[in-house]
Amino acid sequence: MATREANWDTPLDTGGEVFALLGNPRKAWIYTYIDHHPATTIQDVVGTLDLPQRTVYEYVDDLEAAGFVEQSNDGRPAEYTAHEIDLQLVAGDAERRITPELVEATARRMRDDDVDTYIDRHGLDGLAVALDYAREYADGSVTHRIMAREQELSPLEAGVILDALRPVVED
Repeated sequence: MATREANWDTPLDTGGEVFALLGNPRKAWIYTYIDHHPATTIQDVVGTLDLPQRTVYEYVDDLEAAGFVEQSNDGRPAEYTAHEIDLQLVAGDAERRITPELVEATARRMRDDDVDTYIDRHGLDGLAVALDYAREYADGSVTHRIMAREQELSPLEAGVILDALRPVVED
């Protein structure tokens, strides 16, 4: 089985606020929840994601300061709405897009051991590549065997990550 170890010097594994979001599964989960549930409150996030209230307040403040979410009302309780993230990074011949789907995929690290293991082995850049394959896998234009061959993975590992990422691309 030929696999590549994570290269932590790739475009998605270095620098900036959006990269901090990708590197923190709890913060990514909160962003994803707000993205899927516009005009949500802190209490909604606390109750649904089962995270400590203090953590949610801290992370929502961080997300707001970074410009990823904003308070969408003037009243109390405060309601938050997510801003669309769509960044393209180019480093040499590698191009990667940072989108809400990629943030959601990294958030799944918190609750899905398959995603967590994949990120540990292949880094965020590898996850972004797998997410591209997952889009094609969901529409039937790629199989797990094609991904395995092209990315030098075992067919089992490719199938596992594609199945784990399917809900991200189908939502």
